[in-house]
Amino acid sequence: MALQHIFNLNNSIGARTIRCLYFVALVLIGLMVLFGLIRGVRTMMRTPPPPRPVIAQNQAATPAPGATQAPAPNATQARPGMMRNMGPGQRRMMMMRRFAPRVRGPLGTGFFLLPRNPQLAGLAIILFALLRGMIILMVVRILAEMGLAVLAMPRRSEI
Repeated sequence: MALQHIFNLNNSIGARTIRCLYFVALVLIGLMVLFGLIRGVRTMMRTPPPPRPVIAQNQAATPAPGATQAPAPNATQARPGMMRNMGPGQRRMMMMRRFAPRVRGPLGTGFFLLPRNPQLAGLAIILFALLRGMIILMVVRILAEMGLAVLAMPRRSEI
């Protein structure tokens, strides 16, 4: 019976296909929102690193008398002869990293609008995930309704 409907061109499978794709899109949107919620909760549970003790800061600032310390090499700072051993792509990436503008968001962050406080950052991630899910759901719903409306229109041969 079902095989007869597949090979018969009188029955359109467009509406069923749109409904199936709509269901798949809903599942994917739900998974995306769920993963966003999980990411937000995990961010909220993260604790900021504890501040260094005052004693350790004072000891690090004042070296022992008579001791000479070699400066620690910085990973982004070029050492003599280092540029000779790099390929052109590595040199370009190093220069891009060195001269890239340091952009800070309005809430004192390094990443878009996420605050440094883990609880507020997690809350922002959760809200963005819900907002993104709602917007995508509306777009998919409108596209599905448009597709079904186009399929419901009378054909030119029937007019």
